[in-house]
Amino acid sequence: MIEKTEDEIMKNWKPGEQPLLSCCCITYNHANFISQAIDGMLIQETDFPFEIIIHDDASTDGTVDIIKQYAKKYPRIIRTILQTENQYSQKKNIMAIPIKEAKGKYIASLEGDDYWIDPLKLQKQVDFLENNSDYICCYHNAMVINGKNEVIRDTYITGAKDYSREELLASDTDVHTHSVVFRNVIDYPDDLRDIPFGDMVRWHLMGFHGKAKYLPDVGKAAYRIHENGVWGQLDNLSRFEKTIFSKQRLRENLIKHHLSTDKIDESINQYAVKLLTDTLFKKEFLLYGKILISLFKNRELPSFKILNRHLAAVGKRVLKKISNILHR
Repeated sequence: MIEKTEDEIMKNWKPGEQPLLSCCCITYNHANFISQAIDGMLIQETDFPFEIIIHDDASTDGTVDIIKQYAKKYPRIIRTILQTENQYSQKKNIMAIPIKEAKGKYIASLEGDDYWIDPLKLQKQVDFLENNSDYICCYHNAMVINGKNEVIRDTYITGAKDYSREELLASDTDVHTHSVVFRNVIDYPDDLRDIPFGDMVRWHLMGFHGKAKYLPDVGKAAYRIHENGVWGQLDNLSRFEKTIFSKQRLRENLIKHHLSTDKIDESINQYAVKLLTDTLFKKEFLLYGKILISLFKNRELPSFKILNRHLAAVGKRVLKKISNILHR
C-alpha cells in the first residue's frame, strides 16, 4: 500500500466537484496482485477529481480483505461493490456493473491483476478527450508481465495506430482494456450479454460514438498473463470458438442497426486464416484438425473461402522459407 494520504492525492482538486473520471476495477481472486492495481490508480496526479470503484466478484482468496483496507484508508476516493455470489458464472457483463455506478464523464477500466505505472496517465488521456470531441476514447501501450512481475514482452502492441469507427464496430483492434480512457456514454444492451469477452463488446459499442486515438506519450502499463486469468484458462480451441461466436453476435448487432458487415466479416476471416496457418506451422496437428472441424460445423462461416485463403497463406510461407534457404 502506498504512503500517500487522501489529502495528498486530492491536493489539486477543487472542493465539492463531482469526479470527472471513474476508475472501474474488476477483480476475482487477485490477492497476489490487487494491491499493485489499486496503488497504480492512487498514484495518479490530476487537476480534476477522480473516483475508484472496485467490483469484487465473490473472491475466496483474501482479495476482499485487501480491498477493505484500502477503502478504509481512502474513503473519499474508493467505493466498493463486493459480491457474495459470483456474477461472471451467471454470464453477466462484469465490467458493466461498476460502470453503471460511475459518476465520471470519463471511464478508465482495469482488471485487478494489471496495473498502471505512469502517474500522469489519466491527466494526459482526459486532456486529449476534452479537446477532441470526435474521439470516443484514447489508449496507450503496455508491457506484458507474468505472475512473478517478470517482463515477458516489453511491448504489447507493435503496430499501434488510431482506429476508425468502422474498425471499432468490428472490434478489430489490438488494444488492451486497461490502457483505455473512454467517454461514459455507452449502454450495455441485454441482447449482447451472452458474449464472453466484455472488452470485445466495449470496442464495438464505442464505434457507435467515435474514433480511437493512440497516445504514444503515455507510459506503458503492465498487462499480466498468468494461469489463473480468464483468457489463460481457455484452451486454444475454446479461444477460437468463443472468439468466432462473439464476432458473429456483434455482426448480428450491426445488421440490427442497418450497418455494413464488410469490416467484421473480413476480421472474422482473417482471424480464422491466421490461426489455422499458425497452428499448422507450429505442427499442432491435433488442434489444427479440431479447428477445421469446428470451422465447417459453423454454418454461418464461409468455410471454403477461409480454407482457400488459408492454403494460399500456407503456400506463401513455404515459398518464403524456400527463398530464405536459397539466399543463405
